[in-house]
Amino acid sequence: MTDNRDILDLANRFEAIAADGFEGRPYRPALADLARRTRSRPEVARQVAHALGIMIGLIGDSDPAGRFAVKTAILREAVEMLAGE
Repeated sequence: MTDNRDILDLANRFEAIAADGFEGRPYRPALADLARRTRSRPEVARQVAHALGIMIGLIGDSDPAGRFAVKTAILREAVEMLAGE
């Protein structure tokens, strides 16, 4: 069984990569690498994708002006990668 702290740590790593992309820095190689490593543990990948979905919702709820749309788009990209899409 995976500790919830591990899931939150991975979700926070994805969020940090999304923050880099939001700030205009290259992010895709790091995002793809972390998604690949996370997908090697399917149950973990599912839980991290769920956590990212919650994170996306919280960001969206707190940002009605859409200033963080790029960040949430990157997080959605991560969720898709975790699903193997």
